[in-house]
Amino acid sequence: MAYVNGRFLPLADAKTSVEDRAYQFADGVYEVVKFYGRNAVRLEPHLVRLMESSAHLRIAGGPGLDEWKTIIEQLATENELVDDETNEYILYQQVSRGVAPRNHLFPKDAIEPSVVAYFRKAPVYSREQRETGIALSLQPDERWNRCYIKSVCLLPAVMAKQAAADAGCFEALLVRNGIVTEGSATNTYCVREGIVYTHPTGPHILTGVTRTLVFEAAEKAGVEIREEAVTPDQFAAADEAFISSTTMGIMPATRLDGKPVGKSGKPGPVTRQLAQALDAIVASELRGHEVTAK
Repeated sequence: MAYVNGRFLPLADAKTSVEDRAYQFADGVYEVVKFYGRNAVRLEPHLVRLMESSAHLRIAGGPGLDEWKTIIEQLATENELVDDETNEYILYQQVSRGVAPRNHLFPKDAIEPSVVAYFRKAPVYSREQRETGIALSLQPDERWNRCYIKSVCLLPAVMAKQAAADAGCFEALLVRNGIVTEGSATNTYCVREGIVYTHPTGPHILTGVTRTLVFEAAEKAGVEIREEAVTPDQFAAADEAFISSTTMGIMPATRLDGKPVGKSGKPGPVTRQLAQALDAIVASELRGHEVTAK
């Protein structure tokens, strides 16, 4: 079941107009939230970011925080989500400016935004990926200069990730003006002499909710983390590397363009330490049910 503009419908019947501005102009924003059973990981920060992204694009009239929580609660019930943390789901939410005759300009008359949400089973990452790490491929960062907005305009990221996949890699490592920014759908990190480096917050990265969790995990584990830009050569010469996202948490990255990262080309101790600390934070919050869809 999906939620579309106030209605709960079977996913196959969840449709919007061909004149929806998300369809014609990528004029919309989205979020993806991880659920364990009916319990979400950091739901409120995701919702706040969704509303902030809408505000950046001057999209007005979408659900507020409490309304979103009510929608999600009912959507979880409609989908009969199994209340067991071994069942993992993702919630996709999208808000567009709405439906109007095609025109680059915003509609002159006020229109209602199009609001969509649905659950899917979460992607499954193999034990081998977690134990041996994934491969990265350097790709040019051709996205716009407002990456802090979680816009549905994802084509540059799609092309970069596909180029990485064509090269036999799991994720693209994006490079802009000689500096590593982030992945096509992840934040990226490298470790040198026990210190974690990641691109500073700013217009060229999305400040991921899981990125914030990584910072909390680093504090919990006593690991220093610095927001400092690195070059592709510095990233390649690092002792360790990893990526993070809502769906996967922390994932070790052990190869870059066919060459090992670090001397061993295996997940390193800092990466493992942070992954364990992050998992502990998530497990603690799930036990406390700080934010749920019940």
